[in-house]
Amino acid sequence: MKVAILGPRGTYAEIAARLRFGSSAEIAPYSMITDVAEAVARGEVDAGIIPVESLREGSVGEALDALAWTDIKVQAEIVVPISHCLIGVPGAKLENITQVLSHPQALAQCRDFLRKNLPKAELIEMTSTARAAEQVGKLKQPYMAAIGPRALADTYGLEVLRGNIQASEMNITRFLCLAKEDSRPTGHDKTSIVFYTAEDRPGILYEILREFAVRNINLTKIESRPSKRVLGDYLFFIDFEGHREDARVREALEALQTKVAMLKVVGSYPKRF
Repeated sequence: MKVAILGPRGTYAEIAARLRFGSSAEIAPYSMITDVAEAVARGEVDAGIIPVESLREGSVGEALDALAWTDIKVQAEIVVPISHCLIGVPGAKLENITQVLSHPQALAQCRDFLRKNLPKAELIEMTSTARAAEQVGKLKQPYMAAIGPRALADTYGLEVLRGNIQASEMNITRFLCLAKEDSRPTGHDKTSIVFYTAEDRPGILYEILREFAVRNINLTKIESRPSKRVLGDYLFFIDFEGHREDARVREALEALQTKVAMLKVVGSYPKRF
């Protein structure tokens, strides 16, 4: 089993991959979430693991774009508890840190700690927490630090300067397992779809959501995101309970086809929370 992750090695995506596939899986790091999805679509790997949503900061935009425009399916979701650490070169002092590197979501999740303890530090966004730690380990500057999981300290020859610096002890991130096919029905499933409408008029979203309500299908998430094709054009992402093969879900999806310009069933997979 070859699994693509948002890399380099040591990210929370790798932790999620190990939870899903165990220690025997071959891990293939990629620089961007989009690269992971495209590797799955091209058949370079058997599966890919990407972060899609955090408890504190919400959805990851690049992940939603990948789900909408890449020929992949969601096969599973993995929920990972997140514990961030401030990591620097051995002997570094908190009062000397002037640059903090990490993924934008990690920086946002630790903003309270940063505002209180490093209010003047420059916050530098990286493509992943592991890439940030790799950079700090490579440059070995005592004024630089990274935010990420504790394991990154050992991986890149660094030291944990402060532990558990996220906004609160309750912090989880939802990862998706991408593959060429989604999962078979288990009786405890959810389905993810993305669509956009052919016209913008009063009541169109109500008409779409009504197809779920009249069939007693519970929606667990709904949000919009710019399509990036036309200004003012939005994609809608919906998660709901049930499998695409369930009779009620199948009926709702067939009804939606007549109301939208594009409908993509991203996948049906077992619920984890």
